[in-house]
Amino acid sequence: MHIDGSIRKATLKEWQPNLNVETFGFKNGMSLEKCLACFSSTVSALNSSKRITRAVREICEDQSNIGVHRTELRFAPHIHGLMPHDAVDAAIRGLDGKSSLILCGLYGDHPDIIASFVDIAIRNKKVVGIDLAGGPLPHHKWKIKDYSMPYRFAAENGIGRTIHAAEGRHPKEIIDAILHLDVQRIGHACTLDASERAVSLVKEKDIVIEACLTSNVHVGVFGSLAEHPIKKWIGKGIRVSICADNTLMSRCNTISELQAARSECNLNEAEIEWIKASSQFGLFEREKE
Repeated sequence: MHIDGSIRKATLKEWQPNLNVETFGFKNGMSLEKCLACFSSTVSALNSSKRITRAVREICEDQSNIGVHRTELRFAPHIHGLMPHDAVDAAIRGLDGKSSLILCGLYGDHPDIIASFVDIAIRNKKVVGIDLAGGPLPHHKWKIKDYSMPYRFAAENGIGRTIHAAEGRHPKEIIDAILHLDVQRIGHACTLDASERAVSLVKEKDIVIEACLTSNVHVGVFGSLAEHPIKKWIGKGIRVSICADNTLMSRCNTISELQAARSECNLNEAEIEWIKASSQFGLFEREKE
């Protein structure tokens, strides 16, 4: 889950008193661009070490309260007005015992930014992975393959690799992420079924797809939860986990997403167990010090 998309409503109201938190966030059929624009309010609110620590602590508490005791939280530490290592240290102070961090670069960032996150991860066992978030734009100089060096650096140091890809865009992003970045997981991957090669690579490499059902409806990729291909993916033997993505923005959580997958996508118990097993398989872990 994204830290800046999962702040408690009451906390955000405290920090942004002029924001109508009851109506704030994603809505069905919004474009990815409009959804990403919502983060300007939450990113600007997370503008100190104390606030980052508090947001992370509260997210972990909220997860524990619904019965989820191990959470991977992710954020882009270089966009909150702090030095990245200070933002990471603040986030680590908010984590509970079993939870961990994934550090996100953003599409269009210089590859050196991702490499610097790998340096941070090497020094902090609570940082278990790197990610490339947001979405590519035509004016971006750096393409997926240009991030191969920092991703290789991460692999060499036992750090997990994931990416936001094919969130309604061409499945070539999935292929490029596997071939050039050696990713272990892919977020969204909504257009996976449009490419037999992408499906073949995902299965061959045991890639875990991080399915974000409600979020995908909000960005307009699917018209309803029932249209999500998660059941088809499981039928093809594709490893898939459930990701709430942004609990504030999409007004959901890990358990409600799993329940939605069960009811709206007509999943049976064996398919639910497949999701749980895939989630365990795909967890990013670091060797204990």
